[in-house]
Amino acid sequence: MSSEDVIVYFTALVAIGIIVVGLLTSILHSMIIVPIVIIGIILSILVLLSRGNFPHKIENIEKVCFVITLIAIICSFILLYKPM
Repeated sequence: MSSEDVIVYFTALVAIGIIVVGLLTSILHSMIIVPIVIIGIILSILVLLSRGNFPHKIENIEKVCFVITLIAIICSFILLYKPM
């Protein structure tokens, strides 16, 4: 098994762990964690489907996640500091 396949499987295991922990937290504590579960499911599907040029695909996913995080931070600041 090549080192790239090992990285894919370990990343998939981490994503599955995020999903399990997120589901447990959502069920037992609060529903605020549900977006993390959804993102974990999406990323685990993307990781399991990616073969071949794995580092390039992960960099693209990282860029998309960075933009989504930046937009979420901007929206949270707008909602936090909007005039009443």
